[in-house]
Amino acid sequence: MRGMRRRISWAGRPSAVLGVSWMRRLITLCLALCLSFCPGAEAASVARGVFLSELLEARGLDWSSAKEKDGAAFILRSGLVTEPVGRLNAPATRREAMRWSVQALGLEVEARILSGLSLPFKDVKSLSAFERGCLAVAVNMDPPLIRSGVPTFRGEHAITDKEAQSLLSAVRRASGGLELDVKLSPAAGMTLHIHRSGVSTGIPKWRVYADGFNDKPEAEAMQRFLKGKGFDMTASQPNYEWILRSGLLEDYGRVRRLFDLIRSRGRKARILASVTNRDTELLPRYWATLTMAPDRYRLEPILAPGGSSALAPLSEMARTARVRAAVNAGFFSVTGRNRGLPIGTLRIRGSLVNPPYQGRTCLGWNKDNEAVFGEVSWSGSIPTDQGTLSLNAVNRFVKGDTLVLYTPHYGASTPSVTSISAAEVVVRGGRSAGLRESGGPLEPGTWVLAGYGSNADLLRDIFPAGTRTPVRVQSELTGGGGESWGEMENIVQAGPFLLSEGEVRVDAEGFGNSLVNLRHPRSIVGLTNDGNWIFMVIDGRNGLHASGATLMEAAELLSSMNMAYALNLDGGGSSELWIDGKLYNSPSGGKERPVSYGIGARSVR
Repeated sequence: MRGMRRRISWAGRPSAVLGVSWMRRLITLCLALCLSFCPGAEAASVARGVFLSELLEARGLDWSSAKEKDGAAFILRSGLVTEPVGRLNAPATRREAMRWSVQALGLEVEARILSGLSLPFKDVKSLSAFERGCLAVAVNMDPPLIRSGVPTFRGEHAITDKEAQSLLSAVRRASGGLELDVKLSPAAGMTLHIHRSGVSTGIPKWRVYADGFNDKPEAEAMQRFLKGKGFDMTASQPNYEWILRSGLLEDYGRVRRLFDLIRSRGRKARILASVTNRDTELLPRYWATLTMAPDRYRLEPILAPGGSSALAPLSEMARTARVRAAVNAGFFSVTGRNRGLPIGTLRIRGSLVNPPYQGRTCLGWNKDNEAVFGEVSWSGSIPTDQGTLSLNAVNRFVKGDTLVLYTPHYGASTPSVTSISAAEVVVRGGRSAGLRESGGPLEPGTWVLAGYGSNADLLRDIFPAGTRTPVRVQSELTGGGGESWGEMENIVQAGPFLLSEGEVRVDAEGFGNSLVNLRHPRSIVGLTNDGNWIFMVIDGRNGLHASGATLMEAAELLSSMNMAYALNLDGGGSSELWIDGKLYNSPSGGKERPVSYGIGARSVR
């Protein structure tokens, strides 16, 4: 009956004949029952299988259609608890029960992020980092899973029936809605606010991904191997690398088998929970906001070590630039000759790295950390004795009869172009220093003027080999009202603009319906009403952890948080918040995605 609770799990199949092992269990049960009524007897423990079954009931999930009728078997098969738990008839410890409860509520990501949080108990050194994170979540969430008014946690002790019922009651309350708010101070002048609310109302399904392939044949070879083992996976190149993706899997044991098979072949594998609850009212939400005092931190765009034509994880960029914190920045090309290059304005310390993309909002700031938001246009030219040359682009190949300026920000060399006539002029110290074919080195202290099509012949005429002709670039950035953005040493462009003077302002700015009106992970940069910088990430595409946000939901959230200005950045799998060597969100692809550039915060004190 539903109202009755089993205190002992047999964890086996029914049998008409009791063997020796069954007789031992029966004797153990009788002894436990006797002792429970004896004065001074220890409180009865709860078996793992019993606790897991009651944990499933406390979560309130509908599993009536499942083939398993045992709750413990189902909670393990579904992946609500993702780890092997050992013998189901063995007593559950307090650390196990706490860990399983956190996992069943979909708080595993939060536990990993908060694993370094201080705890109010004296006896937690023996706990793993993940267990300490689970305990941090358990005592800081509302409603709390565990009360912190005692000096010790006693994680190794078997959980008593009374303790188990108290924990399960807290899980039951949290399943109807929970809040987790944690504020940290990673460094002087920094405040990090981590928030999680809501719980998944669905039972997860899973996908397994394999990556690390150099090309399509490698991916297809692995695909054939896995098919021979009974696993169908699809090969694709969604962005810039080949991956394998499974269909939706319900049996977590099968998920683990596929994961281990991929790893056994020396490949990387990821397991992701599918979004099963996009249209439900009760959605898990997660965001992290970093607030930084402008008198202590100066923002600057940061690039991959290989320049603007390269891609790298945000963590690598941040470490190379030696900044304290970083968020991914604007959009970038993922295919074609310009793969990896920013889409839109990028200016770093006064040098234009990439020209504007018309119709989208930019954020610019000067050497005094004064910021401005708006649209920007660009014009570039080079005056010569034979007339003024108009620049068509900076640091990106443009088809046709074009003239392009390449700076060391682009990378180690200019692009090699053979489909059209091409010539390059190397400029050093404000004078031409050589005429060459395309695809030469970009050395520090030099830049290159590249002509394609008819402009190649024009460069050969104006800057013949062996001459030292003066070369001067005229470059102008102008705001939508005609104002100069020349003093804005740093500029990034993304969009749409979300918040202006505290008021919600969401204009699509040419983006499609999916980006604007569907829930996705988001990255945001902005300013508070007090003039502090903010980096913010909103996680998504994870049915257990976070559902993401529409742009309107993100803007309304920011407005409720005392924010004055906010600009949407590249989101989805690119969204990351990095602080002092650690990610404070969970990338939706299960790993860091290489991106074109980020925004770093450098300490000025």
